[in-house]
Amino acid sequence: MNQRSVRPRVWPWVIKAVVLAAAYFVVARVGLRYAAIGESISPVWPPTGLALAALLVLGPRYWPAVFFGALLANAATAVPLTAATGIAAGNTAEAVLGAYLMRRLAGEHGVAFDHLVAVRALVLVAGPLSALASAGIGVGTLWLTGALPPHSQVASAMGLWWGGDYLGALVVAPVLLSWATHTDGFVGRRPAVELALFAGGALLVAELVLGRLFPVSFLPQIEYPYLLFPLVIGAALRIGPRGASLATLVVALIAVGHAARGGGPFAMQTVPSTAVALVLYIGLLAVTGLTLGAVAAQGRRAETALRDAHANLQGVIESSPLAIYALDRAGNVLSWNPASETLYGWRASEVLDGPLPTLPQEGDAGDRAVRERVLRGEAVKGAEVTHRRKNGSPVTISLSVAPLYGADRQVAGMLAIAADLTEMRRLEVQYRQSQKLEAIGRLAGGIAHDFNNILTAILSTSELLLAEVVPASRVHNDVDEIRKAAQRAAGLTRQLLVFSRQQVLEPRVVDVNALVVEAQQLLRRLIGEDIELRTALAPSLEAVRADPSQLEQVILNLVMNARDAMPRGGAITIETSNVELDGGYADRHVPARPGPYVLLAVSDTGIGMDAATQARLFEPFFTTKQPGEGTGLGLATVYGIVKQSSGYIWAYSEPHHGTTFKIYFPRVGRAPEPVAAPDVPVATMRGSEVILVVEDQDEVRRLTRRMLEARGYAVLAAASGPDALQVAERHKGQIDLLVTDVVMPGMHGHELALLLEPTRPEMKVLYVSGYPDASIVHQGLLKPGLAFLQKPFGPDGLARKVREVLDARGSDRPTPPMSTELR
Repeated sequence: MNQRSVRPRVWPWVIKAVVLAAAYFVVARVGLRYAAIGESISPVWPPTGLALAALLVLGPRYWPAVFFGALLANAATAVPLTAATGIAAGNTAEAVLGAYLMRRLAGEHGVAFDHLVAVRALVLVAGPLSALASAGIGVGTLWLTGALPPHSQVASAMGLWWGGDYLGALVVAPVLLSWATHTDGFVGRRPAVELALFAGGALLVAELVLGRLFPVSFLPQIEYPYLLFPLVIGAALRIGPRGASLATLVVALIAVGHAARGGGPFAMQTVPSTAVALVLYIGLLAVTGLTLGAVAAQGRRAETALRDAHANLQGVIESSPLAIYALDRAGNVLSWNPASETLYGWRASEVLDGPLPTLPQEGDAGDRAVRERVLRGEAVKGAEVTHRRKNGSPVTISLSVAPLYGADRQVAGMLAIAADLTEMRRLEVQYRQSQKLEAIGRLAGGIAHDFNNILTAILSTSELLLAEVVPASRVHNDVDEIRKAAQRAAGLTRQLLVFSRQQVLEPRVVDVNALVVEAQQLLRRLIGEDIELRTALAPSLEAVRADPSQLEQVILNLVMNARDAMPRGGAITIETSNVELDGGYADRHVPARPGPYVLLAVSDTGIGMDAATQARLFEPFFTTKQPGEGTGLGLATVYGIVKQSSGYIWAYSEPHHGTTFKIYFPRVGRAPEPVAAPDVPVATMRGSEVILVVEDQDEVRRLTRRMLEARGYAVLAAASGPDALQVAERHKGQIDLLVTDVVMPGMHGHELALLLEPTRPEMKVLYVSGYPDASIVHQGLLKPGLAFLQKPFGPDGLARKVREVLDARGSDRPTPPMSTELR
């Protein structure tokens, strides 16, 4: 190890050790001045307390400083060096043993005397045992070296030595340790002034009493010393260990000084009797002060802990977001926290010591029942009651009440915690509305799926008939009416699929402002001249990801809805902006999530809506218009498109104050994508390839086969996935195209395509469905590489799509399905 790195750690120890050794030497020389037997045995030995305190504070590794300080002090006397060395060893052993016992018995309290455990450890164990060790080694060394004065009894010498060391530990160590450690409550000028007064008072009274300044006729001499006990007791109770130890030290110094000079009540003829009386007096005084000081300190700690607990409890109540208030048995308010002020409107100064003002004037049976149960000693949780605010408005709250017990363990009052249920009830309504729309969407999607299969048969059959009958004939016209009716029904099913979020979208990054600008001319023609169309478009609007055609449909439907709400004219405003939805907004608008969004808002100055209408606003087929004026699918379509585009929509309206629809689309950090030009229709829609048609609906399967065969294709037909596998296995030639329904019993179309791919890798796939599966529709995206035809379709639509897939480059091979769960 580098020698330079050792020196910085050694020097602090050396400096402290030198200071400790010097202090021990000085204090020891003072103690030796009062030696009563020879030059080394004193009735008071303050270095014991100094050494004990030093090893407790600095640690046992400073014992060499104690040894050298004691050696120098004793070597300066007439005793031999061997005896001085033995005495120093005894003093060192005393300090080490005392510190060890204090640490072992008192633990972390061994360096502070504000706990009774430390006082007991010093008075009963560490002090007497360590003093006995020092006395035994010291007197034994003097006797062995012949340094013990003649005619001195070993027992008397050991008793005097033990008493002096024990007093040093009792008197000096507590003073040093109480000032070397932190003491709770000794902060500020007042404790310092009180300490000075007690120390000065102890000095004055001790000099008066122990200096024998009172005449014997005033007070018997033996009772003089007890006049000092009240001062030590007062210092202990008022100031604690610091006051008690300092007052005891002052009295001990004066008592020892007068006794050594032959004065005071302890000036007796023989040394043993003087030492015993002095040790008993100072020891009793020190034990009394230390014990009462520790008790007083513990009492102050308990009082502080109680105040802190009360302050913490008060802080919890004051900062609680829930209304918390206490009542007595008569119903008068005892406490009222800030949340109660916020909930009810009354300030604390207005309600304290008065009756609870929140109860309805006509009374509330629920409140009365709660009160009766609590006064019987029961606790009530989550009782839903109606209270009133200061402005008179009712508020529904969840009330939890517990009994408050008095000192006699009888119910003295009630503690109430009230939570406002208004926001919770509003969120519950939003959640139920969301769940209802979700259920209606699933129902609508299922109906549309089944209905599309029927419409496929009607449309296909009608178009085949139109190709065979004479144009302009009565039969031709009747069949054409059937076809038109089926097309109108197909439009309704498409809207149902939009609402149920099961239509196939082609989303791309788009500029909402550009869509609004492009649609303005069409919108102005549709709304009429008596309605003004205004726009407030953000200049630096971020892009969103959505299907442009569907987004145009959203704008069109909302504007048409606004037009119908203004039969006498008005104004429609389309607004866009970049917004940030925070957590608070998301909490109030389930199921919105915080983050950056683009806002598209459409407002009108029309007749508005009441709460009942708003609750059913997005339900399919719900309308407030007259019969024949609307299908009730316009806003349902808007809702479905917004939801499938990962957006959120809310309506804000009041009767006669217009309506605002706000739509939030998640922002994307990319530039808008150009809209691709529509595909050019295929020139010819005929072919001679082999096509495998798989459809579980018999009429749809027969018509699909008929339409394809009419275009020249060779058609293989199967009613299910397993049947299709058998048909493909029996067919030895090539199969160019698989046309399969997506959702079929037993085996879905995607599974069938995956099973056929290993044996027919050249085969292409066209999926058809009236109800797109999750493998086709995944978060509104058509999976790349999958060709899809939406039901219902006619002969031309089917032929065009088949030709498009067959003529496409590469192969439309199946990819593993994401899920088979319908959305």
